[in-house]
Amino acid sequence: ILKGNGSGGFSSAAAGTDYLAPAAIGTTVQAYDAQLFSNIPQNSQSAAYTLVASDAQKHIYHPSADTTARIWTIPANSSVAYPVGTAITFINDTSAGVITIAITSDTLVLAGAGTTGSRTLAASGIATAIKKTSTSWMISGTGLT
Repeated sequence: ILKGNGSGGFSSAAAGTDYLAPAAIGTTVQAYDAQLFSNIPQNSQSAAYTLVASDAQKHIYHPSADTTARIWTIPANSSVAYPVGTAITFINDTSAGVITIAITSDTLVLAGAGTTGSRTLAASGIATAIKKTSTSWMISGTGLT
């Protein structure tokens, strides 16, 4: 059995300590080393959209075929209590209409500038929002105003 070594490589895993044992024969063993999880699942959206709990650690994708401007909303902590440290990435593909990343009653802070409120993500833009307190997010990216 191999486990990630934290440096992009692999080393031997100690039985019973570095992996989760299967519950039954035929059950998949799932490693818990963060190095082994290397993709950010996609949620493609071509309409107005309010994020849901299952969007945590995903990227919300606006395809280039949808040239209409859209509003994507981060819900209030009282509605969806994402854990502090949750990261959500927004991708607006080439030729797609602009995306407004809105927030309800919580605070969305633009990194660097310190300004708060909704943000606009241009075509070919990418931005990541990280929840820094129970009611505050920070966002940064390219093509983000």
